[in-house]
Amino acid sequence: MTPQSLREALSTPAIWPAFQPLVDMRSGTIVGFEVLARWTDSKLGAIPPSDFIPVAEASDLINALTEKVVSEACRQASLWQGNFVLAVNISAMQFRDPGLYEFIRGTVEATGFPLNRLYIEITESALLENDETVRSTIASFKSAGMGLALDDFGTGFASLTRLHAFPFDRLKIDMSFVRSMLQDSGSRKIVASVIGLGQSLGMTVVAEGVETEEQAAILRRLGCDVGQGWLFGKPLDGAQTAQLLASRKQQALPQHGVNASLFQRIHHLEALYNAAPIGLCFLDIELRHLSVNDRFAAMFGIRPDDMIGRTVHGFMAPREARRVTRDLKRVLAGETVVIDEYQPAGSTSAFLVINHRVDDDAGEPIGISVTAIDVTDRKAIESALKEAEDHARQSSELTPNIPWSSDAEGVVNFIGPTPDGTAKSTSDRIADWYERMHPGDRLRVRQEWLAWLPSGKPFEAMFRMRLRDQSWQWMLSRAKPHRNAAGRITKWYGVITEMAAEQKPKAAHGELDTSIEAWQTRLSPEIGAYEPSVQTGEETSSSPDQQEVLSTELLVSMLMRMFEFAPIAMSITTSDTKTSSYVKVNEAYLRLTGLKWDDIQGRKLISEGAAIDNPARDRRHRLLEEEGAYELEEVDITYADGTIIPTLISAQRTVIDGVSFDVEVILDVSARVRQQREIENALKTSARTDALSGLPNRACFDEVVADAVARNLLNDRKLALAYIDLNGFKTVNDTIGHAAGDEVLRTIASRLRETFRATDFIARIGGDEFAVLLDIDRKLAGDLQPHLQETMERIFKPIPVDGQVTFTGAAVGVTFLRADDTAQSYVKRADEYMYIAKTTGERVAVVCFGQILEPTATPKRTVRQVRSS
Repeated sequence: MTPQSLREALSTPAIWPAFQPLVDMRSGTIVGFEVLARWTDSKLGAIPPSDFIPVAEASDLINALTEKVVSEACRQASLWQGNFVLAVNISAMQFRDPGLYEFIRGTVEATGFPLNRLYIEITESALLENDETVRSTIASFKSAGMGLALDDFGTGFASLTRLHAFPFDRLKIDMSFVRSMLQDSGSRKIVASVIGLGQSLGMTVVAEGVETEEQAAILRRLGCDVGQGWLFGKPLDGAQTAQLLASRKQQALPQHGVNASLFQRIHHLEALYNAAPIGLCFLDIELRHLSVNDRFAAMFGIRPDDMIGRTVHGFMAPREARRVTRDLKRVLAGETVVIDEYQPAGSTSAFLVINHRVDDDAGEPIGISVTAIDVTDRKAIESALKEAEDHARQSSELTPNIPWSSDAEGVVNFIGPTPDGTAKSTSDRIADWYERMHPGDRLRVRQEWLAWLPSGKPFEAMFRMRLRDQSWQWMLSRAKPHRNAAGRITKWYGVITEMAAEQKPKAAHGELDTSIEAWQTRLSPEIGAYEPSVQTGEETSSSPDQQEVLSTELLVSMLMRMFEFAPIAMSITTSDTKTSSYVKVNEAYLRLTGLKWDDIQGRKLISEGAAIDNPARDRRHRLLEEEGAYELEEVDITYADGTIIPTLISAQRTVIDGVSFDVEVILDVSARVRQQREIENALKTSARTDALSGLPNRACFDEVVADAVARNLLNDRKLALAYIDLNGFKTVNDTIGHAAGDEVLRTIASRLRETFRATDFIARIGGDEFAVLLDIDRKLAGDLQPHLQETMERIFKPIPVDGQVTFTGAAVGVTFLRADDTAQSYVKRADEYMYIAKTTGERVAVVCFGQILEPTATPKRTVRQVRSS
């Protein structure tokens, strides 16, 4: 190649402009193109720019080359739709020419391409001239509305003073740093520093030479604005570029660092750090505290400055410091250490402390993040709940009242604490109470209960049960249905109480030979016979039956003490609906309502501020008038402070000396309702989660897919489903053992979570099968195939288990949702693609929309080709 051959080529189409896309790193949309000079010789083929540009500079042909490439590029670009920019390179030696500005301006204006969409790229060597000609030319470019970019930053010798002195709009990171980021931590630090420097000076930062998704991912995390490289597109001729613009979305070039600058991010994070309602700190790999917020330091009663730069040995007692250091070393080894209840020396507070390792983008540890959450109040609540449960258990020994509930089908799903308190979980409680029931009564009561359910009416049954010792006690169980807004029964609430001695029926072989009506009839004359009596000296003997009868005074005293100190709220009121008023309430009633006896004594029940709303009370009055009683009515009571308390109320109307009274018994079920909700939530979560991997299970997957399909068919997004079946997993189980197989599954699940977005749904749907559901924008759908192939290669890297390295792979089937799909057809197609991937025999094989994806530079084979071979 000679200057003469170059001069001849400049007059022919052999020298032409190529356009390489510049893309927004966040959205992937095109923001512009860099114009590159290309020489295609009929005999020598493609001649590299690194060969012919030095010849052009040495033979005074550089201006002719620039005019040829810039004018042709701008002429073609002026015909394309969009607001993209063109970036053109100007040689450092051309800046010595005082007429450079007029030369470029005249060349571009002749094509009709707007000057404000042209960027002049300058290398650092041009700034070394440091003369007035360079300064004047740069100022002229800027005043004409052209953009200025500093090219290949970091490879030259430009000082920060000169960088700040010139009005650059863009800063380009040299490709040598970008390409070595994954292997060289020094390159990563340089790239991060350049991004922070450029954005802090108000410049848009461009990364050159981006060739892999891993490189792009690091740049996105570091906040880089624009990317350029083969990952986003190779240099194209004018016709190819016009086609690309017709199929790809465009946006304006980000101005002055649309992403938050490093300076802004640091201050943002610092503000969050200091304002966080939890304790936060960060330690380096030498276990020294680098940053500490006020809440974390307050745990130890010191200031953050007293911890910065020091290890725990600098402010903890030696024994505690040694123990904490051991935990921190476990974290550096890769283990996340969680301490449920950490109590610093000399403190009465308790903290949940979470320690986890922080790695850089290459997976190398750089420190430990520690989070501390004050759980003192939660522990106090747990203690109070335990104390309340113990109180309920102790109270049940005096007056057993055992709450229980069931679902609509009659399956018991909650029951109160057992007398000895040994059964902690709900299932253990249910089993314990069932064992306490008389064997002869279990089947009978169960049959009565199931036969009664369809009626939807309040239920009642009597049976024998052991409570505190081995003797059998007669118990009465009552239940009432709970209905939803549609009137359908959704659950049953019940309570079991111990029957009084005179209530207990005679029973033989578990069968009742008397009825409630019988003992009520037998008892009522005795009640009426109790009148005040006076003992005389002549009454020296009585029959045995008479000796068993208590005196009226003693009986009344006993009954009143039972009423006043009963653990369940009780009240006695007059019966008239309109003028009904309180006669007597016990202490439990006052505690439940938050009222004082002086506030309600003699007051009407319908007065303002009553604990129970009037419409509900009017309805129950009608029940008492019509039926004489009601049982387990669901009523919300208003506490004195306005809090709503769910209760069950039973009442009986009785007449004494011609005066009608109502006796109400009120059971507070708020704790049980709360427990029931916790149980339902826990059961729901457990039923939808795979215990081994912690991922959603097949049942959850089916629900999510059905919902996503219905939703996606109504919007303009693309829904992709990846079906993943492990290769070689049976070998792991057979050679290393099932424990190792479980560890492999957990590792794969962890890698899936780390690799895919938080918005992607990941599930374990079988033994060694996983699925990923990706809801993506249509404009990004075309990039999914290469992304998935690289992602799967990364996920199925070798896994170390028990000192051995396992090599697993996967067959992956991927499909998009079609307009005529159902959830079943959608899943079935992904499954079929997965089995096609299995037939390839590759360690990692991906069939994506009917094509088998293979490593870069290997042609794709269609499904038809695979089947025919």
